[in-house]
Amino acid sequence: MSHDVDANNNARPSIISRLMQETANHHMRDRKPTYYDLFFRGQSFIAIRIAFEVMEQIHPYDKLDIHTWTCPSKGATFLRCHVIMRDGVPIVRSYSEWAVADRNTGKLCHTDEIDFSNYEIDEPLEMKVPVRFHFPKDLEFEKCGTWQVNYCDCDMNLHMNNTNYQDMIWNFIPDVEHKKLTSFSLRFMAEAPVNSLIEIERAKLETPIDDGCGGEESYYFRTGVNGKTNICALVTAAPAERETSWLGEE
Repeated sequence: MSHDVDANNNARPSIISRLMQETANHHMRDRKPTYYDLFFRGQSFIAIRIAFEVMEQIHPYDKLDIHTWTCPSKGATFLRCHVIMRDGVPIVRSYSEWAVADRNTGKLCHTDEIDFSNYEIDEPLEMKVPVRFHFPKDLEFEKCGTWQVNYCDCDMNLHMNNTNYQDMIWNFIPDVEHKKLTSFSLRFMAEAPVNSLIEIERAKLETPIDDGCGGEESYYFRTGVNGKTNICALVTAAPAERETSWLGEE
């Protein structure tokens, strides 16, 4: 929608994530168990890793087809992938890993403890952007800002929802008003409860990641909450011009 885009008329990073996760929620609703079936019996999905590649930007009023499926999982890790398509062409690809936690005990549920047999299952996508990454030992981070976690940032667990982190991080890309996102990879380490303060650090890579989407510069981000590492992120961007073709302008 028109309120979901930035100054260049490109969908904000969190909007891309929400489009995919809302599709996953519909998948759960239709196939059972639903997100709420799990939640009200004391179980909750927790994001571990989310990575997505943006081959083409999403603009206001685009007509999109969003596909999602679960993947063969093991241990306590549940896998899910997405593809966003426009005019039959894939424009966003995503791979994600999740855990299901018992909210009463804090223990993780194993994949054989929850029956997801009604869900469509296929093989996971092979991503170009690294899903797993490690910060070089000699990497020098600089503090670039803070983020106060407010009530409207949070979900039913009263911690910052995973789809809000992408916009938070994107705010701290240098000269961001002239950039477009090409890939995002996130590792979630610790929750950020309501009213907590997130400390944000950034480091630019000397050589950008080849994400296959035209990215020209890459940044590592590390955030902390109450003395713990909150998330680690790898973000790649490219120069952007304001998109007007959807208005019928040349």
